[in-house]
Amino acid sequence: MGIAIGESRLWGKGIGFDSALCMIEHASKKLGITTFNAESHEANVRSRKMLKKIGFKEISRLGSEEYLGMNSQLIQYELNL
Repeated sequence: MGIAIGESRLWGKGIGFDSALCMIEHASKKLGITTFNAESHEANVRSRKMLKKIGFKEISRLGSEEYLGMNSQLIQYELNL
């Protein structure tokens, strides 16, 4: 699962959180999906907080890539309904 809110003036307003909940609800009710995976950069604190608030659990820390001009650990998450 991936969510990107392009305009920084819209960050922190719950748009990503609401979008994630809508995707999860649709995927579970209409498609029968019960396991969801997400990934975030360690440096992306807002994304990590959102995933934890939804109920995702950290399952691994594999890989790294550039995020906002610096190398950042990738964190993998999973949500089982």
